[in-house]
Amino acid sequence: MSYPIPVQYPPPQHSGTTALTRVLGVLFLVVLVGGYVAAVFLTRHIWADREATRLTYSTASSSGSPPSADALAKMRDVVENRLHGMGFSGSEVATDGDTLVATIPSRDPDVVRDITMPGQLMIRPVVHAMAAKAESPPTAPSTPAPGTAKPGQAQRISDEKTLRQATDPSMQILALQFQATRCGDDDVLAGHDDPNLPLVTCSEDGETVYLLDKSIMSGAEINEADSGYSEDAGRYVVDVGFTSAGTKTWADFTTANIGTQTAFTLDTRVVSAPEIREAITGGRVEITGDFTADSARALVGVLKSGSLPFSLSLESSQDAVLPATVFAKLLRGLVIAVGICVLGISVAGVVYLARRGPGTGALGVRPPT
Repeated sequence: MSYPIPVQYPPPQHSGTTALTRVLGVLFLVVLVGGYVAAVFLTRHIWADREATRLTYSTASSSGSPPSADALAKMRDVVENRLHGMGFSGSEVATDGDTLVATIPSRDPDVVRDITMPGQLMIRPVVHAMAAKAESPPTAPSTPAPGTAKPGQAQRISDEKTLRQATDPSMQILALQFQATRCGDDDVLAGHDDPNLPLVTCSEDGETVYLLDKSIMSGAEINEADSGYSEDAGRYVVDVGFTSAGTKTWADFTTANIGTQTAFTLDTRVVSAPEIREAITGGRVEITGDFTADSARALVGVLKSGSLPFSLSLESSQDAVLPATVFAKLLRGLVIAVGICVLGISVAGVVYLARRGPGTGALGVRPPT
């Protein structure tokens, strides 16, 4: 007599293994989709259109006459280089008649100030320094009487030079006392001081007023500039390198003037006035001041670009949008391609997990009961 051979079925999959597989699958999909969304969000400023500010400036020379075409072209180059040095790559700068239009990928109001600063760097020996004060100023020869018409810009600059760049010691004392009471005001003389004459001016922080001798060097003798945080100084500094002629001038001056103060002025304001402790013959010097990372970088941009050939006056400021750069467009295409891949993987994963229900075997077949 023969007996039927019982059919052997594979043992059912352990439900714990199936549950673990499903949990890992769901976790993988969540991490994949979440990581993609986070990456898109964090890099949107690179591949997306950029928020910008369109600044329109009127231009005029110190005499009030319109600038020449060559001067406008130089102005455009200086502004472009200045923006690049400040880290605003992709900015658009153009001239239209006697106006200059700059579209900048930023909506920081400080950028307007950094663009329009004349950028006149001078190195002047310090003759005298005193604390600024907030008292009623003594009567100055250049100050118009109340009720009189305000003089034009050119006349005001001339009046400031007469008072603050005098060579007469008694006039210098008067200028020091007068300037000490208005260090918090805008400086009409900014960028227009004569480097061959003494200068009475304030520090950048408005706390000190200086009498400075005529300039020994200018920004034209600087060919390198960089900024960074100095561990030794415990602050942000600007490191500059001189040309060969500037290196010799600085070496000779520091050798002969150890123990004296020297002021680095930017548009008449003293940004740093260090004491010379030793001869500096290497052609490099650190400018220390009350810098932040942004202000140090802005100063580097000014030093690298050079001074403006004439003044700029802001006429209007409007929000704008700069289109994505070529690199940004390529990155945008990559983001879209990766998104399609993530979507495909996610759909396939969901379908797979749906078919592989609880209790199914390794081949997705539910064993018979």
